[in-house]
Amino acid sequence: MDVWDEVVSASVLARGLGISERRVRELRDQGVIPDQAGKYRLGDAVLAYSNHNRPASGKAAGGGSEAAESLDAARVRLINLQADAREMLNAQMRGEAVLAEDLEVVVGAIVDGVRARVLALPTRAAPVVLGLPGLAEVRDKLTELVHEVCGNLAATELSDAVKDRARRRAGRGADGDEDSAEAGASS
Repeated sequence: MDVWDEVVSASVLARGLGISERRVRELRDQGVIPDQAGKYRLGDAVLAYSNHNRPASGKAAGGGSEAAESLDAARVRLINLQADAREMLNAQMRGEAVLAEDLEVVVGAIVDGVRARVLALPTRAAPVVLGLPGLAEVRDKLTELVHEVCGNLAATELSDAVKDRARRRAGRGADGDEDSAEAGASS
């Protein structure tokens, strides 16, 4: 007779499975482990118990508890979230992605600078245009001063400033070398 065909008591099965007799009876009452008048066919009981505790495969694959399924699902979600976070950080480090916060800070600083220069324009332009002979010369001089003020708005400079801030936040310097984690986090 094969050892798996042996019929054993709850205490023998409990010792074999490494659980308490009480747990064996609970699993029997839940219909997880089949019994025959309080006795258990060893092969059937071990197979049923292992299917019940099978991680990752869950109930759809022939066993597993609801708790094991939800724990496995939570682990998968956590691993996926961690992978997504690492991908986003890598994209920032390569300069392919920036955080909206970085864009807001850099654009805000540039706009504040341009605003200050525009507000200073009348004070700066008044003495220059005062002595000009005609309207055409005044217009040309004011156009020149406005172009000078707007020179800081070059798209490449804005893009470079945002990418540089993103790299610093991700722990990289402007040249791509690793900085300290604190430097990246505090940017």
